[in-house]
Amino acid sequence: MAFLIIALTIIFLVWLIKPYIIHYDTIQCYTGGLGSGKSLKSVQQAKKLLRKNRRKVKWHNLLHPKDRWEKPLLYSSIPLRISRKEYAEVLTAGHLLLWERIVPRSVVFIDEIGAFANQFDFKNPLVLKNFNEAIRLFRHYTRGGYIVCNDQCSENIVLEIRRRINVVYNLMHFKKFLCFYWVKCRNISISEEIKTVEEGNTEDNMRTLVGFINPFFRSYDTHCYAGRYKSVPTEVADRWKVLQTNRLLTLPKERREPLTTDTD
Repeated sequence: MAFLIIALTIIFLVWLIKPYIIHYDTIQCYTGGLGSGKSLKSVQQAKKLLRKNRRKVKWHNLLHPKDRWEKPLLYSSIPLRISRKEYAEVLTAGHLLLWERIVPRSVVFIDEIGAFANQFDFKNPLVLKNFNEAIRLFRHYTRGGYIVCNDQCSENIVLEIRRRINVVYNLMHFKKFLCFYWVKCRNISISEEIKTVEEGNTEDNMRTLVGFINPFFRSYDTHCYAGRYKSVPTEVADRWKVLQTNRLLTLPKERREPLTTDTD
């Protein structure tokens, strides 16, 4: 009787939080606003897919010692730790433009993919030819590899690439308590020129992603790009002295590049 009560309680809790299951799609994209958990979830998923493919390779090499496969790697656009002794490989533009080889069955992680190929790059020949081919034939070229990426909005990603994404997981309302987190999630399917928000548009139709954060191991730095801002000089700002003003904040007319730096 006690076992039945426990089982029914677990079933009720599962139904109550509406748990969400991520599938093993070849290309996965996570979107959401600042602090929505998209980096956390995409990093966790990239490492999960790497473990999956490494197990697959391990069993193949055990059963076929004369036809050994290479150990899959994790290529990442940001510094990422796989374990206490292993870091991810540095993902370069060459990997995505078919200038550098990716080890078969590896996982590619692209943080803020729109920064590499955004909607304004649709005429760039490197996007139209190189990157488009790399994405379109990624499964063939890597013999079963995966791409995990994220951005604040799928519309930021250039259309030629956005069409290739299997599914977009849109996250919002990230919450954390101790070592556990939960975040609302909904599917956005992109087919041809049509973008469909699955499960409906309302938050009531969203599902909940739950997960665990290891407090003793940090896979990545959530502020990993902070170093870019060090090159921006600090100016002595004026301070408001009254509660009224005639000044409107407007954009300068002259063009000027950001003072952030792309060098490490």
